[in-house]
Amino acid sequence: MISDNSLSRRNFWILVVNSTVAFVVSYLFVFYLNLFSIVFTAGMFDYDISFNFSHIIYHVKQTDWTHDSVKVIFGSGPLLTFIIGLLSLVAYASMSEETEKIKLYLLWLSLNAFNYVFSGIIIGIIFKVRIAHLFIWMYFNDSQLLMMAIVGFFGILITAFVMTRRIAFSANIYFNDLNERNFPFFIMSQIILPFLLGVMLVVLYFVPQIHVMEMYVWIGLAIILLICSVNISNYDPVYFDEEERSIKVSWVALLISTLLILLLRFTMNHEILLKWSE
Repeated sequence: MISDNSLSRRNFWILVVNSTVAFVVSYLFVFYLNLFSIVFTAGMFDYDISFNFSHIIYHVKQTDWTHDSVKVIFGSGPLLTFIIGLLSLVAYASMSEETEKIKLYLLWLSLNAFNYVFSGIIIGIIFKVRIAHLFIWMYFNDSQLLMMAIVGFFGILITAFVMTRRIAFSANIYFNDLNERNFPFFIMSQIILPFLLGVMLVVLYFVPQIHVMEMYVWIGLAIILLICSVNISNYDPVYFDEEERSIKVSWVALLISTLLILLLRFTMNHEILLKWSE
């Protein structure tokens, strides 16, 4: 096989396609991890619930909510998401020298998971949704809510600095080194454009029921990627190895991902009612 990892227009768009697929799949995984954590923890308290591809409706009287149920239902999703983010980060670190494209999924899963938690705290407090219910039931005053928002903001910054090196070393999937010559090609095709196109595809997926989270959660991730890109641009050239690489579309991953996303979207198009109280 002839090695082809030149900085051509064709290879540029191949990288964009591969990374965009990984972005969309990882974000939807994080989203449905949160959704189904709410669905099944609601069953622990015999709360009837209905849901579709984007929303959850609680068939619960206001007087039936308790401190324990609110903590478990609205706290389990962010906790599970944070754990998944850590696990994917550890898995990615263990594969740091590998060139398998599964690293892209682990990279985007870590980024989306951490951003979903920390941006979710800020968005929840501003719009009084999701995890904000937990804070409200814990009787947080305005000062405490502000402190939690600051925690979310610093979580975004910490994520950026932790993920910078991981993003830089994802270049070894396609290149033998990362330097001033191929950095713009790499950062635009594997990170920036997949983020922009991925956001558009995710929003399109949720049309016409776009939740406030899917409207604003991207701001935090944009900040993370901007900081990472600036930091990487200041790196000295990084050499990986001399192994030959070829840039090609991951057709199997693209086909399977597309079919799963379409199946998920259309099977959950109508509300599904779970009467846990029966």
